[in-house]
Amino acid sequence: MSRTLTVVLALSLFAAGIASAVALTPSASAREGCPGNSCHGKTTTTVGSTTQQTTTTTTPTTTTATTTTAATTTAATTTAATTTTDTTTTATTTTDTTTTTATTAQSAAKPIYWGAYMDGNDTYSSSYGDAPWDANTWQTFQSDAGKKVSIVHWGVPAPWTSTFNAQLSAHQKVVSAGELTLLDMNSGSVPLADIAAGKYDSSITTWAQQAAAFGHPFFLRWDWEMNGRWFAWGTTSSNVNTASTYVSAWRHMHDLFARAGASNVTWVWCPNVVFSGSTSLTSLYPGDSYVDWTCLDGYNKGGSQWTSFTSLFGSSYDQLLQVAPSKPVMIGETASAENGGSKAAWIQDALSSLPTRFPQIRALVWFNWKITESGTTWTWPIESSSSAESAFSSGVASSYFQAGGGLGSLPLLRAIDPLG
Repeated sequence: MSRTLTVVLALSLFAAGIASAVALTPSASAREGCPGNSCHGKTTTTVGSTTQQTTTTTTPTTTTATTTTAATTTAATTTAATTTTDTTTTATTTTDTTTTTATTAQSAAKPIYWGAYMDGNDTYSSSYGDAPWDANTWQTFQSDAGKKVSIVHWGVPAPWTSTFNAQLSAHQKVVSAGELTLLDMNSGSVPLADIAAGKYDSSITTWAQQAAAFGHPFFLRWDWEMNGRWFAWGTTSSNVNTASTYVSAWRHMHDLFARAGASNVTWVWCPNVVFSGSTSLTSLYPGDSYVDWTCLDGYNKGGSQWTSFTSLFGSSYDQLLQVAPSKPVMIGETASAENGGSKAAWIQDALSSLPTRFPQIRALVWFNWKITESGTTWTWPIESSSSAESAFSSGVASSYFQAGGGLGSLPLLRAIDPLG
């Protein structure tokens, strides 16, 4: 459902753009995406202003069992120990088989982009800002993940609030690192009908012209999770906007960018995972000529709502392929809570299931923000436990997940294609 800094100007500009987004609070069962704080918006320039609350979480246990020498010795002396050892050996064999199968599938598949939204002060400490502005946050996440990301996820205000060049240095940092930007931009409380009618053409055109002058390709995720009701640009029956005005506004924005020569902008159409009451994906799709990548956001909230990665995304992924069968798919936001199950096992399952169950997913972006809203702290970061961090770093170590560092020289003024 997504909705992001040591540089005060960057914080101020971004907060201005996001503050206009109205995050209505749906029922817990309705939302599977980003859980709050306007999701990608810092609402103050004071580092560490968010009050952190302590939550009790259950540290997941490692699911891989191993046969020990002691167990083997005991097994030779008693029937009970023999049974225990046989069970342990079976568990080990099952885990090894699953891991081997996943590794084989990933080896045979084309590599995918991967990355994260990397929050600093809420996730690491008050002295950290957000990536890409704060290199410490960026480097800390990559160190914990054991690999350089190929996608850096961040956000900017709408064109009528700020220009592209206001964040030019941040764009250049990502390019210099040899990585790719996934850029969020939203229309806030501006009626989508006004955008479609041309009310903001001048500022949109200026922003697009500056993006074209920059030249380097980046992903643009505009007005994401539009099939929900928690953002002002939502299109459910409780929102001002409709599916029709959303499509019209998207197409108009796209046309203005095309006229400005901003062919380096890769358009990512990103609904939330489907839920009861969400607007149909078919009615919201702008059309193949207006979309480069499709996308989904979804979260495992844990507790009584614990759900596997496949259960979370499976049905929506299948619907997405019916709407746009030829388009590569991105997971724009995802993460798992700790309580309710094994987060480590959830991560392992998620990363290993991509090439088999979700072969058209060609990019995966983790939401690494220990965000607090309404007294609840969400343990989304990979560092929420040592077992979760280990599972994540082990998973992305595969060559299936493209390392960053060599993506800064992609052809100018061209959209980003899937790898392979």
